[in-house]
Amino acid sequence: MKLLKERTKSKLLLGLQALDKRMHLSSSDKNYLLNLEKGYAGEALFDEIVKKHLTNDCLVMNDLLLISGGNSFQIDSLVMTTDALHIYEVKNYKGNYQFSAGQLLTLSGQEIVSPVTQISRSKTLMKDVIKEFGSGLTVKSFIVFVHPTFSLYLAKPTDPFLLPNQIEKHLNELNQHNISLTKKQRLAAEKIVREHKTEVPYQKYLPDYDLNNLKQGLFCPKCSSASLEITRGRAKCRDCSHSVATYELIIGHIMDFKLLFPDEKVTTRKICQWCGGEINSRKIRRILIKAFEKEGKTSATYYL
Repeated sequence: MKLLKERTKSKLLLGLQALDKRMHLSSSDKNYLLNLEKGYAGEALFDEIVKKHLTNDCLVMNDLLLISGGNSFQIDSLVMTTDALHIYEVKNYKGNYQFSAGQLLTLSGQEIVSPVTQISRSKTLMKDVIKEFGSGLTVKSFIVFVHPTFSLYLAKPTDPFLLPNQIEKHLNELNQHNISLTKKQRLAAEKIVREHKTEVPYQKYLPDYDLNNLKQGLFCPKCSSASLEITRGRAKCRDCSHSVATYELIIGHIMDFKLLFPDEKVTTRKICQWCGGEINSRKIRRILIKAFEKEGKTSATYYL
């Protein structure tokens, strides 16, 4: 198995996480953040299962945003074997559900946005994408439920579901395709990755915020607590005991600033303020010089 495209957190998720440390999110924004985090955790869990159990000659592409005929669609994971492209829509639902009349519902009858419709659309559009590549591959699609407590009632064996206890067996079946990928297939996979589009503008989905109204300071990268003990070269969270190199901590805060304020110039003074004055300006400047490209001179210096 070769990983052709890594999975990363979306800018929307990163932006909401950065804001959650520095302002009070509304209940709807907080729920949106929690759902994004839950979804990402499920996808990361699926990635670990794939890395552990998928051993044959295949290519894995994660987190794709593609366009076909003017229609955009997202794919959580795409696996190319010698005979097919396998699309996986990952769901991190927990608890008991039922599948009735093509609709996913809770046991109490509450409808869930249909993943079957979603995966069917992705399958159709993916067929159009690869048609021009002439790879000769068929397209198969699956909805993967990764949470170990998930149960689904009334589903038929022909429905496109992989339950938690079926994932390993499914991947082992893919391992039976032990013929090596052809050069043409590898080129097709590389073309698919090149077709990946950058995500849609994330800022319009973030709540309103202003630099002057956000909390300034340093926050634990694990639990978001502002209770950090800064010692020589390291920062330790008093709440969760997580320890991180000061350099990495500051870089993370700089990246948050750049994400939330892409039009602001990154200067030593602004980053010192952003970090609540807890790190002296000389250290901030050294980190900026080491990690970013310096532009301008003297008081007009900023970093890209």
